[in-house]
Amino acid sequence: MLILAKILITFLTVVLLAVVAERLGPKHAGLLAGFPLGTGIALYFFGWQHGEAFAATSALYTLSGLSSAVCLALGYRLVIRRFPRLSSLPLAIAAGLLCFLTSSALLQFLPANRWLALAVVVLVIVLVRSVFKRIPEQKQPTAQCHRVASGWFHSRVGKMLFRAGMATATILMITGIAEWLGPERAGLLAAFPVSFFPLMLILHLSQGAAVLSTAIKHYPDGIGSLVVYALSVSYTYPLMGLQWGTVASLLASVAYLGVYSLLSSKLARAQS
Repeated sequence: MLILAKILITFLTVVLLAVVAERLGPKHAGLLAGFPLGTGIALYFFGWQHGEAFAATSALYTLSGLSSAVCLALGYRLVIRRFPRLSSLPLAIAAGLLCFLTSSALLQFLPANRWLALAVVVLVIVLVRSVFKRIPEQKQPTAQCHRVASGWFHSRVGKMLFRAGMATATILMITGIAEWLGPERAGLLAAFPVSFFPLMLILHLSQGAAVLSTAIKHYPDGIGSLVVYALSVSYTYPLMGLQWGTVASLLASVAYLGVYSLLSSKLARAQS
């Protein structure tokens, strides 16, 4: 029943979010990738299986580990910027995963201090965001990408099943080995971009490096929602328990996305 619950919750949530992101375009897809989907599900099941204290400690490492997720996007972007052709896909995947694992390996030595973890992730987001700021906006795939899209990723259902299936498999793996890893390493793995990583692969294969780069450009903005969620969990799980702590953290995360979207819209109108 526990495994079935993980599969159903992850699969349905990813599909729902994918539908929304698909309708809104690559910019909002990058923002919505920061919604506490994989991280929220992982921390929830950490608490369900191993107790609120385990999950709260994991959340502290997830907080700093979110900088590894940003590094994954950076590593992937550096490859496709220089080698935009589809043949660079394996190299881009390897570079992204290497950046994630290397930064996670370093972050595991940080003390379990929420303010230090918050400072690390905010610093990384600000730095990487300044690098991504120069990425041009590209909403439509090129003619070459239309030919690619006629392959096995052409089906909308196929894309969603791939994304949801990959996210579900990742969640099952992370939550399955959490006790063996301990709260520190499990928390770092919970920061893996469970939803955004398969989305990057889909966008790269079906719409090309330019459209994918637009989604990557806005990823650090959206990941602020995950920062709010992980920080909230570290407080609410010990105080409010698993269920109400999850609800409170989700509301805080949604509030962040709402405020950010509102401020971004006002800034865009002021600049125009």
